[in-house]
Amino acid sequence: MAIQTTPAPRYFLGANSKQGFRSLYDGFVDPDAGDFLWVIKGGPGCGKSTFMKRIGAAGEAAGLPVEYILCSGDPDSLDGVYFPEQRVAYTDGTAPHVQEATYPGAASLYLDLGSFLDAGALGPHLQEIAALNRENSMHYATAYAALAAGAALLPRNLPLPARSDAVPRLEKKLAGLAARELRKLDKPGKLTKRFLSARSCQGHLRLDGTLRAQCERIWLLDNELGLGSAFLSRLAELALSRGYDVLLCPDPLEPELPEAVLLPEAGLGFLADDRALPFAGPVYRHLRLDTLLGPLEPAQRSLLRQRRRESALLLNAAHDAMARAKAVHDALEAVYRPHVDFDGVSALAEDHIRWLLDA
Repeated sequence: MAIQTTPAPRYFLGANSKQGFRSLYDGFVDPDAGDFLWVIKGGPGCGKSTFMKRIGAAGEAAGLPVEYILCSGDPDSLDGVYFPEQRVAYTDGTAPHVQEATYPGAASLYLDLGSFLDAGALGPHLQEIAALNRENSMHYATAYAALAAGAALLPRNLPLPARSDAVPRLEKKLAGLAARELRKLDKPGKLTKRFLSARSCQGHLRLDGTLRAQCERIWLLDNELGLGSAFLSRLAELALSRGYDVLLCPDPLEPELPEAVLLPEAGLGFLADDRALPFAGPVYRHLRLDTLLGPLEPAQRSLLRQRRRESALLLNAAHDAMARAKAVHDALEAVYRPHVDFDGVSALAEDHIRWLLDA
């Protein structure tokens, strides 16, 4: 058994994006490769997150490697936990990341924490529950509209004719990096996707601790004008072709674009720079890719500054709307909690801890 000596990695599998909620939960585990997934169902306030935190903590205390999946709406809440050596995972299978059991019994099973609810006691609260759900949905609709508008105004989405002219110079930088850092491995590469950051009720968060723990050397790439994302896309393809396992982290706001590429086998991490969210840690190299576009005209620089300000206002408005949604969700959980048998939930967690440690 390998003892996990670095902090347990934490990622997101969901994103509040310009297109609404985007999910990577289908790629959390691989049932065809032997992973077993427990899909947890149950209403708000039933203890799904606490159940997984308890199992994760017990696994860590026993020296098991663990990976945690945080909730993108509320990063203090847990949406998944995975034990790679046991090939066992638990996930919250309720909306907005609804999941169902794949190959039931053989590769997955359900855990129904709703069975610990006193449904009769909740019946009189139906109208209150329905109203809170409607209000929560309204706040998220506001948030997604603001995220879409804020994304449209990002400087990297400003059409710049010189961007295509920079591609050959981008390719040259990539070829030089690959020659120095990425020798060819005698195996096929594997692609895994996780979100490293989130737009949430707590604002724009990035899990820099995970990046530092997984990669010894961090390369920071200029990305205000979009060249960092282009570099990362090409880098991921090249690393896979050379046999490296690639952890690709899409940008949560624009998931079609990469935010980071992690190559743990090489000890390398590559992060697209976000001026509004500086990386918290030492940087091995800084690729100043924006200079590949050449000097901008004064009018272009002025427009970039204006769009940067306007985009930030809209994105902050989205975070505020998600904070209001979180307050509503807290109120919804407060309705449910008095009617949950938490002793039963706790006993079930202990059963699973014993099962996991014997696996």
